[in-house]
Amino acid sequence: MANEALFYVGQKAFIERDGKVLVLSNHLFGCDFPGGKIQEDEIKDRDSLMISLKREVKEETGFEIEVFNPLSVWWFELSNKNHKLYGKKVYIVLFKCKYVSGEIKLSDEHNKFEWVGKNNYEKFDNGSNSFIALKKYFSSEK
Repeated sequence: MANEALFYVGQKAFIERDGKVLVLSNHLFGCDFPGGKIQEDEIKDRDSLMISLKREVKEETGFEIEVFNPLSVWWFELSNKNHKLYGKKVYIVLFKCKYVSGEIKLSDEHNKFEWVGKNNYEKFDNGSNSFIALKKYFSSEK
């Protein structure tokens, strides 16, 4: 029997507002969405994950959001030697979310943002799982 995988679990918010989606950029990953790893002390009950994601989004963007169902999942191994989790595996769950309120105020984790739509999302094509989720979303739009 193979060993069980050890990995971190992270959540990302796919935030919709007025028909557009919030895309963040950072120097390590490029195309990204707000969110982060789930902290051990945040898992208390079935609502804990949503509360954790809302906290991360508030910290990284200043936004209040409403969280819906998962939109996409993937995993990756951190390959950048400058990252504190270098060599670790991270399993990501991307949740569809709706902007509720707030003014954008980016944390130090991201250096720019853009609200993108079906006509301009492709400029974020860096081959990442984040971009693949973005493409899937806009390709399946009716």
